[in-house]
Amino acid sequence: MVKLNQMGKIILGYAESELKNIESDSIDLIFTSPPYAERRKNTYGGIPVDRYISWFLPIGKELFRVLKPTGSFFLNIKAHTHNGERLLYTYDLVKAIKNELGFRFIDDLCWVKNAYPGGYKGRFKNGFEPIYHFSKSHVSEITFNPYACGTPIKEESLKRAYRKQSGLPKNGSGMAGMKTQNIQKLKLARPSNVIVANNVSNQFMLKSEHSGTFPIKLVDFFVKSYSNENNVVLDPFAGSGTVGLSCNNNNRDYILIDKEFQNVKLMEKVLK
Repeated sequence: MVKLNQMGKIILGYAESELKNIESDSIDLIFTSPPYAERRKNTYGGIPVDRYISWFLPIGKELFRVLKPTGSFFLNIKAHTHNGERLLYTYDLVKAIKNELGFRFIDDLCWVKNAYPGGYKGRFKNGFEPIYHFSKSHVSEITFNPYACGTPIKEESLKRAYRKQSGLPKNGSGMAGMKTQNIQKLKLARPSNVIVANNVSNQFMLKSEHSGTFPIKLVDFFVKSYSNENNVVLDPFAGSGTVGLSCNNNNRDYILIDKEFQNVKLMEKVLK
């Protein structure tokens, strides 16, 4: 275990082993992107598609154990294509996390990013990845700061909010107009479950030393929205340490785990 500062730990080792050393119900937020099946073999060795679920489930069991009842677990993963079609193992993974590990499946969110150039037969450029939200408890019990990443409400939106309710619609949807109680206190609009965060890394940044990174803007969204200051955030596949960097910037503690020595050394440089 390596301590970089008073807040934050980096652990060199396999997630399935190192997670056992973390106390039960001690983690406030888990945000991670595990190795994708049969991808980045030079970095992580690659896990065969037909073994991916059995590989992940022991790790997921530990994630369930260490997560607080008020915590959230976010999983970023998207299957690659093979022989002209996108594989389905990620959907099987989501179902297994729900059905075999006991997590509640709260939502799937869309991370919109810059699409890499290229011509693909029958498909457009890949400009998004899903992020799956799980918890141990009912959604009403989890830590949630809905306006932490809110945006100022537009004037036209405020005008719509002041309109009178028109009662229940006749189409049977049960949806009524917006309530106008305390409307004058509204300043920020809740974000949607679509997060736009382009990767801005380049060859001159330390993060370029890792083959798979996500932008800090993406991590900031979840750290701010689903944890509080001084909470503990875990990334069991920490890579270049972006989760730790976001925690440093937002006054959270963190635990980062990675099995690759070069990744741990990279995190030491990124988070110094």
